Amino acid sequence: EINHEKGSPLNKRLVESTEKANFIVANSNFTKKLAIKVGISPSKISVIFPGIKEPQLIQDNYKKKAETIYKESFPKIITVARLEKRKGHEKILMVIKNLKSKFPKIKYISIGFGEEENNLKKLSKELSIENEVTFLKNIDEKMKIALIAESDLFLMPTIIDKKSVEGFGISYIEAASYGTGSIGGKDGGAPDAITNNITGLICDGNELNSIYDGVINFFSNNNFIKFGQAAKTFSENFHWNKVVKNYLKLIS
Repeated sequence: EINHEKGSPLNKRLVESTEKANFIVANSNFTKKLAIKVGISPSKISVIFPGIKEPQLIQDNYKKKAETIYKESFPKIITVARLEKRKGHEKILMVIKNLKSKFPKIKYISIGFGEEENNLKKLSKELSIENEVTFLKNIDEKMKIALIAESDLFLMPTIIDKKSVEGFGISYIEAASYGTGSIGGKDGGAPDAITNNITGLICDGNELNSIYDGVINFFSNNNFIKFGQAAKTFSENFHWNKVVKNYLKLIS
């Protein structure tokens, strides 16, 4: 909502409104920089990352269903996001196509719905990767969590699409809480949610080769295990009981 051209009527209204606030909280360092760029006073802005629920225990029946969906595949790659251009699904499908020769048992699951659904399913067919790709939507929350926990990589190479951009990327942290490392795009708030080369990797979501090389690196020398373990530890900083304390410090 803040990504309007400086000096435009919407931007002026935004600046006037925020000037009345005692505190302004940005959900990432990227969002803070964007707010400053459009004219919001930097002295008022604090960065407090969004919180997540602590990871839930995955019931055996959901775990078994997830295992059935993935079968004997490797690597198991997942995205949980709206099917819209800035999430990078189109590039992901192209990368899956290119990875098939190196990973014959690769499996990609996309959970979400959106305006790009038909286009992405059509592209999947054109690329002859229908056996490697599964689109799911409106699934049980427990099933979604089981599929994330069973995956090896959370892949969402976000880009800037017109005025739309990923402000933070809470889904990276949610995946991390179940021991799954991520690859995210350099544009937006992903670098705050993914510590590059520690909890995952940051790539250029506009460049197919950058995403491809990122996935290869992610699975080289069993890096994905190291990333997943570090991501899980990192995610504990985002539990709500810790995040709320940051708000209390701000207003005390």
